[in-house]
Amino acid sequence: MNTRRTLVAAAAGSMASAALLAGSLATGTATASTVSTEAEASPQARPAFKVPFRCGQTWRADTRDGHSPSRYAIDFNRGGGNDDLGLPAVASAAGTVTKVRRLTTSYGHYVEISHGGGWSTLYAHLQEGSINVSEGQRVTATTLVGKVGSSGGDFTSHLHYEQKLNGAVQPAVMGGRAATYPATPGPSFTRPC
Repeated sequence: MNTRRTLVAAAAGSMASAALLAGSLATGTATASTVSTEAEASPQARPAFKVPFRCGQTWRADTRDGHSPSRYAIDFNRGGGNDDLGLPAVASAAGTVTKVRRLTTSYGHYVEISHGGGWSTLYAHLQEGSINVSEGQRVTATTLVGKVGSSGGDFTSHLHYEQKLNGAVQPAVMGGRAATYPATPGPSFTRPC
């Protein structure tokens, strides 16, 4: 009888943990450890994302609390003002383009790429007229997505970047290195050649 009670209690604890994880992901309050647990439970582990720029380039990854739609979004910059306007942004992993939008507000001109297993990336505020991919297109980890801009009403150019699992923005990991939250100015990331 005690063995049965132990098994029932263990099952109840597992269900409570799963409910807690699901709730934290839905509300955006998941910690890096719960995100890691969710990624391990997903059909496919997190892809080996790279910095969304050409090899050898170094970009600062700024993050902040209150960043919309999630504090886990990154604004990539190279310098001050519009120093990075028109520089190429590339896919950070192979996948299929699922969205290409040209809005005048919010994300502005943006692209979303699915990488399988529920993982996707988003590249926003691209320069008007620079999007180089179309919906349904297969891309490699070096395909030009578009150019850094300030579309959507931003005043200075930058690349707004997100890594998502099942639609929820996750803490970004690029080249095996996690971004810092919050951090403005943020740490620098270089895509290896």
